[in-house]
Amino acid sequence: MFLQSLTRHERWVALILLAMAGGWLLPSIQQPAEYHDFADRRILLGIANAGDVLSNAAFAVVGLYGLIQLRRGRRQLGPAVQASLLVFFVGLVLTALGSAYYHLDPTNATLVLDRLPMTIAFAGVFGAVVAERVSTRGGFASLAVMLALGLASVVYWKYTDNIAPYAAVQFGGMAGVVALLATTPRGAEALPWWGLIAWYALSKLLELGDSAVWHASAAVVAGHLLKHLAAAMGGLVIAHALRRPAPASLPHRTVDRAGAAAGRDSR
Repeated sequence: MFLQSLTRHERWVALILLAMAGGWLLPSIQQPAEYHDFADRRILLGIANAGDVLSNAAFAVVGLYGLIQLRRGRRQLGPAVQASLLVFFVGLVLTALGSAYYHLDPTNATLVLDRLPMTIAFAGVFGAVVAERVSTRGGFASLAVMLALGLASVVYWKYTDNIAPYAAVQFGGMAGVVALLATTPRGAEALPWWGLIAWYALSKLLELGDSAVWHASAAVVAGHLLKHLAAAMGGLVIAHALRRPAPASLPHRTVDRAGAAAGRDSR
């Protein structure tokens, strides 16, 4: 009965969330010990690993900027999109604090405080995309489930050293966002999600190329510092879009997301 009340796209979202929850069934994956070996270990003004620490200020700036734009309310947003973006921008501010703390002394113990706020930001993105592209009720439900899965995956990793559920939530969530963006029409909010995805993808490449960038730049800048800036730029794309109303010329869904679409999509 419950499944029958869901639209076709809401069922897809439910399957995506179920797949992420399946991360607990995957074979155990341990955090590589070399994960904490970052290229840039310079000390500046008494701050250890200063480049990787101080670059987290970008997350705080973007998060606060996004919260200001939300409060100004220049772009009309649905309630679930509004709530999810609030979670996203708060998550960015908390990520700035948690990641800076981690990079002062990179260990598994400090990494927990880096990953917890990142899962909050991921949940905000997923919830907002579902709310805009699928339905209001789907957005609220996805936000709640993603918050629970993300936070639980980090706590689980802390006590078991099994990173598989966290990886499933992070990469499965972003893969789900890409799938939804590719298969659903743009919502009335018309937020530039593809821009966020592009910057996120670049940030992961820079993270993997931390040492390569460090050596290529003659020890001027490392990939992880640039990773922070690129990831923050993804948030800036969304925050900056909130400065103006959605373009009236863009086509968007006009159906009632929680109700009227259900009857049509379930046929």
